[in-house]
Amino acid sequence: MITNINLLPWREMSRQATRQRFFNKAGFALVLVMLATGGAYSFVDWQLRKQEARNARVQQEIDALNVTLKDFARREVERDELHRRLMLVNSLQKQRNNATLLFNLLPQVTPDGVVLDRVTLTKGKVAIEGRSRDNAKLASLLALLEGDNGASNVQIHSIINDAGSPAMVAKSFRATFDLNGYIVPELPKEQENGR
Repeated sequence: MITNINLLPWREMSRQATRQRFFNKAGFALVLVMLATGGAYSFVDWQLRKQEARNARVQQEIDALNVTLKDFARREVERDELHRRLMLVNSLQKQRNNATLLFNLLPQVTPDGVVLDRVTLTKGKVAIEGRSRDNAKLASLLALLEGDNGASNVQIHSIINDAGSPAMVAKSFRATFDLNGYIVPELPKEQENGR
């Protein structure tokens, strides 16, 4: 007995079932890929928005710091100006002793018979102009100046006989000396550079 079995329709059905499973899996994989891509795109977009928000916040802070830095720069200029003024005031405070030094020195070294008509103090250099009865009084003035610790580098520049003047005044003179202990003014560096 011979049995005829036709396997072709079964193979065809198996092939169709396999094809159907493939398309189902491919479709499912495609849906999964689309969902994963959409999720990744949404995640990246969310991260970008989050980073842009951070960048905006950082930019706000930078702008605020720039405003603060400009304020600091303005205040630094004001501080430098106040410091310069303070140095100038301190320098003037120190210099006010210069006139006291000179006025303390002059009565000690000026003998009777010598009259000082003009006294000028410029940067520690004192110039005196006056009159004397005779050469002895003038020599006494110069000796007292040279012997005093408050004066140095004493120089007589001119002695003029006044023949037409009263008998009490015979000599006009001009002399200079350096005032020891003179305090030189401390100018701020900007002013020193500007001069």
